[in-house]
Amino acid sequence: MASYDPQIMFTFPGQGSQYVGMGSDLCDRFAIARSVYQQANDVLGYDIQKLSFEGPDEELTRTVNTQPALLTHAIACMEVFREITDGAFAPSVAAGHSLGEYAALVASGALTFDGALRLVQRRGELMGEYGRGKMVAFKLELDTVRGFADRFYCGIGGCNLPEQTVVGGAEDDLEALQTYAESLGVKGIPLNTEGAFHTYLMISAAEAFRPTLNAADIRSPACRVLSNYTGEYHDEDVARIKAYLFFQLFNPVKWIWSVQRAITDGVNVVFEFGGGIGKGDGPASKRPNLQSITKRAFQGVDRHGLYVPAINVETIEEAARTMKLLSRLGAPPAGGPAMLHLPLRNGVPTDEAFKALVAAGPAIEARAVSLVLETAEENASDIAARSAPTDAPAKPEPYLVSGGDGASEPLLGKAMLLALQTL
Repeated sequence: MASYDPQIMFTFPGQGSQYVGMGSDLCDRFAIARSVYQQANDVLGYDIQKLSFEGPDEELTRTVNTQPALLTHAIACMEVFREITDGAFAPSVAAGHSLGEYAALVASGALTFDGALRLVQRRGELMGEYGRGKMVAFKLELDTVRGFADRFYCGIGGCNLPEQTVVGGAEDDLEALQTYAESLGVKGIPLNTEGAFHTYLMISAAEAFRPTLNAADIRSPACRVLSNYTGEYHDEDVARIKAYLFFQLFNPVKWIWSVQRAITDGVNVVFEFGGGIGKGDGPASKRPNLQSITKRAFQGVDRHGLYVPAINVETIEEAARTMKLLSRLGAPPAGGPAMLHLPLRNGVPTDEAFKALVAAGPAIEARAVSLVLETAEENASDIAARSAPTDAPAKPEPYLVSGGDGASEPLLGKAMLLALQTL
């Protein structure tokens, strides 16, 4: 049997993932979420809950309000997940995109929620006050964009994907840059920000923010936390953590490289807490902000992993059910009448196996089911053997065998249909 070895990372999105109504579904269902929002109201000195739930949108999207609102939503999502899973799934790594780095530090124990709220409240105030310029995203590699951005006095603001680079600059400079890029057949995508964040235009905000950082109560993190500024892990030295948060304000967010660093170091299950993007009103209509980037990060280093969104009641409850099922993979077989064969790759179920596990979840919970772990290659052979014609009488116990590669997919459908009918 193969071994199940989940290495978990908690991730948190940044600005741009806010929307009116976020958190309202959590507070309708969970007392722990209501407690998080009340705590935020008390620390901030105004009703961030009402602003998050009711808007108006133009107020919520002001940086001074967006940052504490997103932090509060992220922590509420995480705390609801922790409560309904009894805290059974702790991260070995935490990471957050820009503002989300503060939520990651809360998840690691380096910051209290109160302390993080005070920091992002001041950070948002200063970024809004000193912010000038605009930002544009180009579907181009960093070196290509840097080759023509510098000549227009524009700076690199972030690297979300290998072929997606964000640029910021003064409005006139950025307009000239876009005109030049269009002459090369490249069209930029304008971003809705109050300034050229993570570029040299934020140096004044960073200088004003430094005294607040210096006075903050930050401790050594209990798990590794990725730094946007370096793309590497934060040091245990608190003074250096503060310095990296200072430099983060006017240096590009090295997101894709930091996520891939964690994956190459063994992370194979990634959660995303908070925020939401996409059309439609209300939490249920939103999709996660970092999903596609995370999946691309796994592909970029040729590793398999699971991505688990936890951004509203529906996805948090599904994440909890799924992780509870996955936690049974390391337990001895239950000796039940049904056997669920799951192939693993890189220490976690393959995508096909993950879907099969979720589909069979109600049946697994309702009766004893033995979970058999195999390598993907062993599992594909097992499917072929069980699907081959034979004169031998069929075994009475049902089997659910999930395929591990594309060649086994036709057999997978047949095996799953039979198994789900008999479980």
